[in-house]
Amino acid sequence: MSAQRIELVASAQQTANGNSAAFAVNTATMAMVGLDITAYTGATGFTAWLQGSDDGGTTWYDLVADQVLDSTAVEIGGTVLTNERDICDDVAAAGKHSAIYKHLAADQVRLAWDLDGTDITFSCSAVVK
Repeated sequence: MSAQRIELVASAQQTANGNSAAFAVNTATMAMVGLDITAYTGATGFTAWLQGSDDGGTTWYDLVADQVLDSTAVEIGGTVLTNERDICDDVAAAGKHSAIYKHLAADQVRLAWDLDGTDITFSCSAVVK
């Protein structure tokens, strides 16, 4: 099976908590999710995580990533965390964040986020296989 790229959230300004649209991944068994925060102006904290559904999008569950790379624009490299729910956790700066899901057991996925404050611009995509 070849890899499939999914744009979970196109680059846009976000002003409230939310979630992306649902995407079918019923033949995928693993995923890499990349989140890019490009503008961070009126927010005091931003947290994002992947959710999965096992019933076609009626019920959503938080998924746990096997590995998360947490970095900011001022870091080189970053910190690798294991068995984490959040792709980024209460970050307060622009930066790139990624998560690896080695066993993706869901028929649909979406990105959920919590924004403390008023203004952040980010994009998020996934590659599933």
